[in-house]
Amino acid sequence: MRALIVSPYLDHLGGGERYMLSVASVLENLGYQTYFAWDNLEEITHLATMLGIKLTAPLLDSSVKQLYNTHQPLAMYLATRPYDVVVYLSDGSLPLLGGKMNLVHMQVPFHGVGGKSWKNQLKKHFLHAVIVNSRFTKKIVDEEYQIASTVLYPPVPSIKPANKTDTILSVGRFEPSLNAKKQDILIQAFKELSPKLPSWKLVLAGASSSDDWIKLLQKKAIGFPIEFILNSSYEHLSSLYAESKLYWHAAGFGVDETKNPELTEHFGISIVEAISAGCIPLVVPVGGQKEIVTDPSLHWSTIPELVAKTLNLAENPTNILFDISNYSLANFTNQLKSLL
Repeated sequence: MRALIVSPYLDHLGGGERYMLSVASVLENLGYQTYFAWDNLEEITHLATMLGIKLTAPLLDSSVKQLYNTHQPLAMYLATRPYDVVVYLSDGSLPLLGGKMNLVHMQVPFHGVGGKSWKNQLKKHFLHAVIVNSRFTKKIVDEEYQIASTVLYPPVPSIKPANKTDTILSVGRFEPSLNAKKQDILIQAFKELSPKLPSWKLVLAGASSSDDWIKLLQKKAIGFPIEFILNSSYEHLSSLYAESKLYWHAAGFGVDETKNPELTEHFGISIVEAISAGCIPLVVPVGGQKEIVTDPSLHWSTIPELVAKTLNLAENPTNILFDISNYSLANFTNQLKSLL
């Protein structure tokens, strides 16, 4: 049996790439020879290592990679015909796929992209399922494309808590564009908080895709106990989660999710990782984040609210129970098997 993973972003560290590599890993475990529509095996194996995802014997099909942005639906259909399973990360369009089983993953809550066009309505008959990462994404995608997508939450491995330090952690890609993690907002909040919690530090970790943005953030942080951890390994990130007491997430801050759902956190893998490691999260209640963190006492919408709630949690430590079983590898594997 042969499976094909199609994504144009396999040289990036992000949620979509993690999702697609997780699918590939599960397919390998189910006995599929797994191919990537890519032309550099070293980039695939490096990405898997950085994300802590096990790939045993990934293979390449570079011919399909070249078709992703060429808008040649018939060529894509013919190129994917040899595969038993095709999993395709959508850029907002629906592909014409020729595999025996065709799954399209929509990582982003696409809207206003002509989802109901006659071309899409035709091509969706060749798809066996559209999978999304959250109920939030599902609601918007289903309306846009007139489909009934399937929520398949990404698998998030548990991280064993360690001796906790007075650390607030935030993990996310450093870039000021689409789905920005708003590290500048967190720096501003911590600068207000720091005089009240002098023993505490803020750690900002993640992949870097903008040197200018990093330099701007570092300039804003001068004089405060704020650390930047760039492009670290999964093992290092796990240790940061394990040792931190609190977790901040600012994606979606100031965003109207009804008008710009794409600017929110569509799911929030790092939030689940933090919870599994025993961190208490404080998140903006928009996008997929409010599916993970349902307790309103852990939601914030303004900087003063974030500062006040952080101060309360720091001075009054408490154990808050979360159910993150929906985000296990076992659940992901069982749901994917049922789709196949």
